[in-house]
Amino acid sequence: MQIVQFTPTKGCYRPGETVTLRVEIESAHSASAVLVTTIQHLDEVPYHIETSLQLSGKREILSVEWQPPLKAAGYGAKAELRIEGGLPVSQATVSFDVLPAWSAFPRYGYLTDFSAGRSDADETLATLTRFHINGLQFYDWQYRHDELLAPSEAYLDPLGREMSLSSVKKLVEAAGRHGMAAMPYLAVYAASAAFWHSHPEAALYDQSGQPIPFGENFLGLMNPANNSSWRAHLLAECARMLEAIPFNGLHIDQYGEPKQVWDSKQQPVDLPVAFANFIAAARADHPEKTILFNAVGNWPIEALANSPLDFMYIEIWPPDVQYRDVARVVLEAVRLSGGKPVVIALYLPANQPHNVMQANAVIAACGGTRIELGESERLLADPYFPNHHEIPLALREKLLRHYDFLVRYGEWMQSYPLSTVQRNDWSRADFQPDYVDVSQPVWVVAHRYPNGLALNLVNFNGLDPELQWDAQHDAPIPCQDLSVQVRLASQPTKILWACPEMAAENPQTLTFEYHNGYVSFVIPTLHLSGVVFIHE
Repeated sequence: MQIVQFTPTKGCYRPGETVTLRVEIESAHSASAVLVTTIQHLDEVPYHIETSLQLSGKREILSVEWQPPLKAAGYGAKAELRIEGGLPVSQATVSFDVLPAWSAFPRYGYLTDFSAGRSDADETLATLTRFHINGLQFYDWQYRHDELLAPSEAYLDPLGREMSLSSVKKLVEAAGRHGMAAMPYLAVYAASAAFWHSHPEAALYDQSGQPIPFGENFLGLMNPANNSSWRAHLLAECARMLEAIPFNGLHIDQYGEPKQVWDSKQQPVDLPVAFANFIAAARADHPEKTILFNAVGNWPIEALANSPLDFMYIEIWPPDVQYRDVARVVLEAVRLSGGKPVVIALYLPANQPHNVMQANAVIAACGGTRIELGESERLLADPYFPNHHEIPLALREKLLRHYDFLVRYGEWMQSYPLSTVQRNDWSRADFQPDYVDVSQPVWVVAHRYPNGLALNLVNFNGLDPELQWDAQHDAPIPCQDLSVQVRLASQPTKILWACPEMAAENPQTLTFEYHNGYVSFVIPTLHLSGVVFIHE
């Protein structure tokens, strides 16, 4: 007999909600057994749940329910199947978390198929709960950029794809059942060519006075500033859409270029101000909804960071092609926004698994997450989301470990906002701090907490320190017996170590020495990433 699957039923759970873990067991014959489920928060005392089973000799599914404390936290769970006499015969681990809102620690995914024949909504989203996806961008679901809701049940999108409002609604409802937010895509200043041509007074113009197209007779750019009729039109479309379909918010896009534009009277339009004002208006109209805005190429990050967004969503493009650039972008967004979560979009093909995992490790160490999974476990590999890739089995296993680790130890990785986990100063996220010394080529991001110091490690052993995330490369060479020395004002009480290879397992206690204001310890093996928490 063995545990075939052990999964949460939702991408995340809310405080006060019962956590349900799904266990699938396969047995060759009838037998009595006991399922022991252990649930643990960080290194605290674990909870144990014992369930007596009478197995029938075939595959069966059961649920383990647990009522967590009323606080935001990440947990690791281990299911152990035992036969009479207490002998364990099979075990499996998984993670889950409890959040006040999905935007507190977003694991953002995507959907692209809204065709009339789609009948696999629950099956599709169930596969994503295993990766703890808790929000979904409904990419290019809309009828037109200037008319979001279709006038009929069946419709063609701007690229001629056959779509169905019924399918959209079913996916929104399924997302709610699986603990995921449904976020509709819209563009802040794009309109169909027909609308654009018929509303020249609300369009955007270049310096020579020419209206600005996007694509050849495909879309035209409209003026999102306060004094433009386009702004009022799009806000009204958002309200009409949210009244008709129970989406959880708005995912607002822009295109990054052009950055200098003029209105129909040839007066300059300050796009960063216009974007921030539009966000504020959307927030005022829909205070209970999640509001996101795409900082394409990390622009205009200052204006967006000071606007009432729920978290920062940043699409990284050249010239920010080095992993160092990625780290800087994430840490800067955390600092400028006062500690809001950060989701990064960068596009990598499935045949570059080491790039995928290195990027994920760097982003997570800096306190962010990455949008990369959706549509029946497909990898986001292109800015046009329907061009997604199948994930090879080896990469899938690494991604599972990564997301289990992220959820289990997110509190040590700056993944929770200030309202959830109190810390001294959100601006104190140090990249390569001078008070930490490591014996091998490892990047360190340090986060200070009231009760200690977290060191997030990313292995670059054997890799060029100027490595680019968009250039195919190998995996780093594992570091064995990695020596770490940290300057501390006082002796720590304990030091803990966790890594994706341990996933939902308990953190490992490390031995250490403290002498003359420095604590020294050794990490046995660092494959790609991990976190050290020093209790002070």
